[in-house]
Amino acid sequence: MKRYYYLSHVITGKTPVYGKGAPVDITRVKTLSKGDSANTYKFAMGNHAGTHIDAPNHFFKQGMKISDYPAGYFIFKSPLVIRRRLKKGEILGNGEWLKQIRARNDILLLDTGWSRARNKNRYIQESPGIHPEVGFYLRRHHPHLKAIGIDCISISSIKNRPLGRMAHKAFLNPRGVNKPILIIEDMLLPNGLPPLSEVFVLPLRVEGIDSAPCTIIGRAA
Repeated sequence: MKRYYYLSHVITGKTPVYGKGAPVDITRVKTLSKGDSANTYKFAMGNHAGTHIDAPNHFFKQGMKISDYPAGYFIFKSPLVIRRRLKKGEILGNGEWLKQIRARNDILLLDTGWSRARNKNRYIQESPGIHPEVGFYLRRHHPHLKAIGIDCISISSIKNRPLGRMAHKAFLNPRGVNKPILIIEDMLLPNGLPPLSEVFVLPLRVEGIDSAPCTIIGRAA
C-alpha cells in the first residue's frame, strides 16, 4: 500500500473553472527541441482555479488572507474523510453524517464522488454544494476544525449561487462563532483512499491575494 497520496489535481490547460472564470493558460517560452538552452514555461490562472483553499478575505475585507496564516496551520494531524455520495445539484445540509466527527479531528474531507466526473461538463454545471447551516453547525460544535475540503468544483452549486455565497460566509466570517473554517475546493479524493493520519496543504504564497491554489498530500495511517 502506498504511504502518501496526492489529494490535489495536476494543473493543466483543461482544468475546469467555476462560472465565467478565465481558463488556465500554459505557454512554452523556450524549448530544447528548438535549440534553446533550456525548457521554460509561463502560466496564468485564477487563484480559485484548480485545487485551491479559500481564506476569510475571499468574502470579508477584514478577513485574513491565505498568506497571513503560519506554516503550521496547514499541517493537519487528525483528518477525517467522510464518504457522502451527492446527486446533481444536491445541497448537503445537517444530518446524521455529522455524528462521525470527533473532537480530535482538525480537517474534514467530503468524498462526494464528483471528482470522477471532473473531465465532463456536468462537473461544473451540475455539481452539488453545501448548505450554510453546515458551516454554522461545525463552527459552533466543532471549534477544533481548521478546514473542510470537498471533491466538487465548489461548495457553491452553480445552480444556486446565492446560497453558495451564504455558505462561504458561514464558514469564513471572521466575526462568527469561534474561528473561521478554511474551505478547500476541487480536491482529488481517489477510489481506495485509505484512512489518513496526516494531511499537508501547501498553498501558493502570493502577496495580496485572498486565497490560493494548493498542493495537498495525505499520509496513510
